[in-house]
Amino acid sequence: MRITQTMMARMFTGALRRQTQAMIVQQERIATQKRINRPSDDPAGAGRALSGRAALAGLEKYASGIQQGKSRLEFNEETLKLIGDLVRQARRTAEEKSAGGVSAEERALAATTIQEIADQVLQLANARWNGDYVFGGDRKDAAPFVRDEDGNVTYRGERGEFLIPLPGGGRVAVDADGRNYFQNAGAGGVNLFDALRDLVAGLENPDLAEGTVQIRAVIEPLERAEVQLRNKRAEVAPQAYRLQATGEHLARVRAAVQAAIGRDEDADVAQAIVELKNLEVAYESTLAAASRILQPSLVDFLR
Repeated sequence: MRITQTMMARMFTGALRRQTQAMIVQQERIATQKRINRPSDDPAGAGRALSGRAALAGLEKYASGIQQGKSRLEFNEETLKLIGDLVRQARRTAEEKSAGGVSAEERALAATTIQEIADQVLQLANARWNGDYVFGGDRKDAAPFVRDEDGNVTYRGERGEFLIPLPGGGRVAVDADGRNYFQNAGAGGVNLFDALRDLVAGLENPDLAEGTVQIRAVIEPLERAEVQLRNKRAEVAPQAYRLQATGEHLARVRAAVQAAIGRDEDADVAQAIVELKNLEVAYESTLAAASRILQPSLVDFLR
């Protein structure tokens, strides 16, 4: 078969086109540092990378929930610690002002301090985190504790827990029912609000002897309230540990998935540069061969 100038021109043109396309691919890999810039570059690798990114999205969702859960536990811990400090201060005041030789004026001043403590405790019991009442259970639209004119505090929240989802269908449940923290009378605990109210009444009683009896009567309930709060704080430790361990595990899994994606997607830049140089040499060689073989020149055929 006779090889014509036109056939050779087409052969060289096709070779140059393929080499140009190959150089463009290598240049793109060097610029993006990615081996896969579109699914057609490696359909199988692109599929694995997409699956890996979907897995990462799920891991990020759990990691975000765990971080929020840890923040919620830390907020609970700090709130209960502060309330515990206030209850301890109230108990010590009761012990001091129930002793002999304390004047009515001293007790009146102490009553003002205890009333301020009671106000702070109520405020903290109605604390909010991310817009939700921490101790209101499943009710989110109203403060869980309300005090009437007589100083009686009523719970108008609901039962409920703050749930933190974990991978594999697990979850950590944080008690959000404020009664279990501050009233707990049904479980043999102490109604902290009542104890503080009674302490104020005893300190304000003009009959010092009768007031002494009232003050001493609340010392033991306040001690039990401290224990009650410490017990609720103790519940946080295993929950926080579980969240911490799960978060660390997710971080390791996330790193492994990212590494797997990188093995599919990331380009070996050094290798890409070497291949680009080889392609450039081949391209120049093709041009040189074409210029010597083709008469008239390849440029004329391409016009």
